[in-house]
Amino acid sequence: MQDEERYMTLNVQSKKRSSTQTAQLTFKDYSVVLHWYKILLGISGTINGILALTLISLILLDSS
Repeated sequence: MQDEERYMTLNVQSKKRSSTQTAQLTFKDYSVVLHWYKILLGISGTINGILALTLISLILLDSS
């Protein structure tokens, strides 16, 4: 009976550790993904800005 209690105690402690490690890994993964999303957002914003300026300049050139 005591062996079973020790096993259950050790088993619960190891599960707590592994869930904490999993949470830390996923948090790190999310920070990497967030970093890449920020980079892609900046790149797409820059491209959109260039396209908007091109469209405005074409409209102005056409009207003159």
